[in-house]
Amino acid sequence: MDIENILYQKQIFVCTNDRKNEKPSCGDHCGEAVFTELRRIAKERGLHPRIRVTQVKCLGQCANGVNVMVYPDGTWFKNVRLDDVAELARLYLS
Repeated sequence: MDIENILYQKQIFVCTNDRKNEKPSCGDHCGEAVFTELRRIAKERGLHPRIRVTQVKCLGQCANGVNVMVYPDGTWFKNVRLDDVAELARLYLS
C-alpha cells in the first residue's frame, strides 16, 4: 500500500445513480445533468482538478436525490435540482 497526500483542495461528489424507475434514485431528478453542469463550470473557471467534481453511484440517500456532498467541508445537499447549480457554483467554484 502506498500513502500519498490528498491531491485535491476540495471534492464535490454528485450522485448520478439511476435505478431505472425500480426505486427512487438521484437519476430520477437529473443527477447526471447536475454533475455535468458543475464539472463544466469548474473546468471553465480553471478550478478542475484542484477542485474536483466527481460523479458517484450512490450516497445512500436515494429518496432525497439529487444528493451532493462537499469534502472536506462535510456539507451535504439534498433535493438538488439543475436550478440549484448556480448557487452551488457560487459557494464552491468561485
